[in-house]
Amino acid sequence: MPIFRFLSIIVSGVYLVFLVSCTAYGQALPPISPAQLFGDTSNTESFRGMYSQLGRTPTLSDCRTGKIVRILPKGVYQELKDIYKKARREKLSRVYVEVEGYYAEGSKDQIIAQEIVLYQNIQVCPSQTKTFLVRMKTQFIEYAETLIEWGIKFGIALAILLLGFTLINWFDRPLKSFIDNRQRVDPSVKSFIKSLISISLRISVIMISGAFLGLKVTGFVALFSAATLAIGFALQGSLSNFAGGFIILLMKQFKVGEKITSQNFTGVVRDILMFNTVLDTGDGRRVMIPNGPLLNNTIINHTRAGFEKRVLKIYTASDVDTEHLKSIIAEQMAEIEAQTLIALTADVKITDWNGERLEITISYQTPTQRSEEIFEKVVQRLNNRLHQEDLTFYTTL
Repeated sequence: MPIFRFLSIIVSGVYLVFLVSCTAYGQALPPISPAQLFGDTSNTESFRGMYSQLGRTPTLSDCRTGKIVRILPKGVYQELKDIYKKARREKLSRVYVEVEGYYAEGSKDQIIAQEIVLYQNIQVCPSQTKTFLVRMKTQFIEYAETLIEWGIKFGIALAILLLGFTLINWFDRPLKSFIDNRQRVDPSVKSFIKSLISISLRISVIMISGAFLGLKVTGFVALFSAATLAIGFALQGSLSNFAGGFIILLMKQFKVGEKITSQNFTGVVRDILMFNTVLDTGDGRRVMIPNGPLLNNTIINHTRAGFEKRVLKIYTASDVDTEHLKSIIAEQMAEIEAQTLIALTADVKITDWNGERLEITISYQTPTQRSEEIFEKVVQRLNNRLHQEDLTFYTTL
């Protein structure tokens, strides 16, 4: 056990450091939105036209609109100037360029240039094919960068998920053994605690992995709350049984192994589940009572007091010597007490008479765990002894 604890501490520490490092790395990466994934080009445009120069400001006569726009930033001026000189050396009368960029904020005549491509001296704007190839090149690079970032984050999130589930499965058996060995914990609560811990740990790992990918946990919580509310309205009866089981476990009105009577059923509690309680009646039947009705009706606990009172009735002729009969019964009960070392505190009374027959009631108390055993001994001894007296017995009064 000490070796297991030592290994558990080491593995838990390594996993914690790994989790913190991954989370820090995930926070360092820029957040990824669906617009990035599918190529947000709402602001980026391709401007094609003839290059010219107004003073020291490079301009472009847009092929589509004929509008003259200025090209920014000024750092591209030297690049355009070199292009212009090259075109002049090649004796080109006009210089056509394509500029990949976007309009400056708050302006419709200034372009922030990202890429510049020189075309041959033609009378029309460059073909759509060339423009498409330039755009595809730019978008391909953007997609590749986005996929690399997503791949790294997804790989780390998957590693967190797999490693987390592996550790949970590895700790599952020792954790269940630890809970089962707790003597102070009620057996009916142990299974509930084990299931709750296992499910909670797995949900936590899934939420951590999703949060690392940038998923909003609050959205899942809101969705889960709405689903819970809808299911609650649809399953009111089942939820009342669940609440009843929780209250039974909390209030401990009865526990596993105790003998109870409820809903016209008497038996030993085998298990207390989320929605029903299982009883073994002792005659080969297993009864499952819903927790809701069980909690809302009378429950007789035969075990909690520690003893149980049993009653046995005998019907005989009215001409019998009652004092002699009572002494025989008391003698047999005393012998059973000496044999079992249990104080039965037997009481023998004449409880009814109709002129021809007598009703004799024998009552005694016995420990609940040995109730059936003692009852069998009482019936056997009284039957054998009273038949030796040549008495007449009846089934009813």
